[in-house]
Amino acid sequence: MLENIDLVKLIRDAAQNCFSELRKSNPADEFCAFGLYSDEGAMTVCPSANTTEYLKKKCEEDPDEPLYYKWSSAEWKYEFSGQEWFNDVQQVIEHFHKSPHNDEQFIHFQEYLYESCVLALEQLRLDGFFQTCIVVFSVTDYLDDEKEISWIYRLNNAREASEFEKSVRQ
Repeated sequence: MLENIDLVKLIRDAAQNCFSELRKSNPADEFCAFGLYSDEGAMTVCPSANTTEYLKKKCEEDPDEPLYYKWSSAEWKYEFSGQEWFNDVQQVIEHFHKSPHNDEQFIHFQEYLYESCVLALEQLRLDGFFQTCIVVFSVTDYLDDEKEISWIYRLNNAREASEFEKSVRQ
């Protein structure tokens, strides 16, 4: 079934619709970050977005961790907002998990899902959709710093990505 589905397009369309609706519903907000995240079990894809004002507030509350709040989509103002736009993506994920598969097939699916998320975000970035906002793809409880750093470099300018890399390597 996966061979017949353009997962990148499904994720891209869901993200574009989700984030466009978020911008439209919150016209007074100045957005500074958009992202998608998944989990190590490749069970879901979720959206997240942050605003300049909310980031400032979080950094004032915890001044020792500004980079954490900047780059951690789970800490953003609109974490999980607009999840309903990802129903088609979720159906693909659920279909895989309900189908018989071995460990090798799971690893292949996991990599395919993660790469599809990054490609979808890259395409939106190239189209100018995110303007000057940072863009993040992350995986909760993920232990591969090098992979996450490479995703951030693909999705952001070199200065921003270098900042993220330094924060991870501290």
